[in-house]
Amino acid sequence: MAEKNGDGLSRLRERILYQRSIPRLLLWLAAPLMVSGSVNALYQLVDTLWLSRLGSAALAAPSVSWPYRGILGSIGFGLASSVSALAGQYIGARRFDRASRAVGSVLGILLAIGIPASILLILGLGLYLDAMHVPPDVKPLAAKYLAVLMLTVPLTYIYLVFSFALSAAGNTRTPTKVSVASTLFNAVLDPVLIFWAGLGVLGAALATAAAAALSAGYALHSFATGRHGYRLGLRDLVPERRLLPLIARVSGPSVAQRLATSLGFVFMVRVISGLSTPVIAAYSIGQVILDINCMIAMPLARATGIVVAQSLGAGMRERSRRAVAAGAAMSLAASAAYIAGLLALRGPFIGVFTSDPRVAGVASDMLAVFAPSILGFNLFALANAVARSSGHTLFISMVGIARLWLLRIPLSWLLAYHLGLGERGLWAGMAASNYAAGAASAAWLLWGGWAEAVVEEARQGEARPRTRRPWGLGRETREPGKP
Repeated sequence: MAEKNGDGLSRLRERILYQRSIPRLLLWLAAPLMVSGSVNALYQLVDTLWLSRLGSAALAAPSVSWPYRGILGSIGFGLASSVSALAGQYIGARRFDRASRAVGSVLGILLAIGIPASILLILGLGLYLDAMHVPPDVKPLAAKYLAVLMLTVPLTYIYLVFSFALSAAGNTRTPTKVSVASTLFNAVLDPVLIFWAGLGVLGAALATAAAAALSAGYALHSFATGRHGYRLGLRDLVPERRLLPLIARVSGPSVAQRLATSLGFVFMVRVISGLSTPVIAAYSIGQVILDINCMIAMPLARATGIVVAQSLGAGMRERSRRAVAAGAAMSLAASAAYIAGLLALRGPFIGVFTSDPRVAGVASDMLAVFAPSILGFNLFALANAVARSSGHTLFISMVGIARLWLLRIPLSWLLAYHLGLGERGLWAGMAASNYAAGAASAAWLLWGGWAEAVVEEARQGEARPRTRRPWGLGRETREPGKP
């Protein structure tokens, strides 16, 4: 890589590794991600409102498509997230050329999987819709919607890798700008294609595809020119053989966890659907609650992961531990304040979503039982980010699978149906799974062996602390004598 392409990565590295105040650093990294998440959540609401004007069949089309899309989405996210560890640790070790090579290898693997897989899934659309017993009025709309979105899978993979690569370097602002721009483009194009062009659901899918093309186009331009520090040519997309075992070891458990989670929530919907309509409605309100919480917790978790990866790559293990402690404290404090406000004002909050007193009563009970367990979920989310960034993903992925398949699903069914507790048993089972996952995650963060780099250069101690500290924000905290 030309030196000028590494300069931007080097400057970001200096800030990540040498800024004295870690909480301030985490907020600096997380703030753009919070903006991006908020804009995306707002768009989803607007998109739902547009489709609702076309009738219930059009509104149902995206809903029945998510398990099918979740297959490739889980593979893509799991593989792309390995960039957090590989690129982040290489940057910490000051091996910017190796960081670009790792990014190119992951992108090449994803394109090799995504292009043929999307074609195969398009060919199998009919079988999927039949197996899901999709109503006849929804089926043709869902088929059009899914066919278009399946074609965008390679584009989505390109942007995913771009986002993880820049975030690993400490640049969370550029992916946010691209994400917000593509979301606004999608929001403007939606009503034009849905109503003015008369394309209905197909128009919504085409607008999403156009936005994905915009994001992927910018990512490809950035990679080709080295604009943001990573310069990739076509040869860089051929996976490097010696990186393949490491990519598999880091990403494999994450892919398995996300696939198991997607399937697990399909089963949870069946458990919930066996109760009553007010329970289903209350559960939907609960998902909104989680979405709001995730706008704060997930960016803080990802920010913590960025500092962890680069610190481990630079041999600064103590800094990585302090980053995790700060991230956990900030996430739990924000969540506790949110939960306290939610419980105190749950009546007005629920009233925003429903005027049915039956639904309001069930939702109020749900918040009382389930909302405090968000603290456990946030610890689990933080541990997931640390696992992806350190490269030690096996244990936390097992915790994630157990949270659903060994705890939430069987406990919810046992308490709700076998013991006859109904929806209160359902909420208790869901909460217990979050508490257990949070406890296991806290134990792993405190005593697990995650604070060790997985890239060879960092383990061999090839990274050397720099004497120049352009930010003037603190001293090097590398542990003497440790890789």
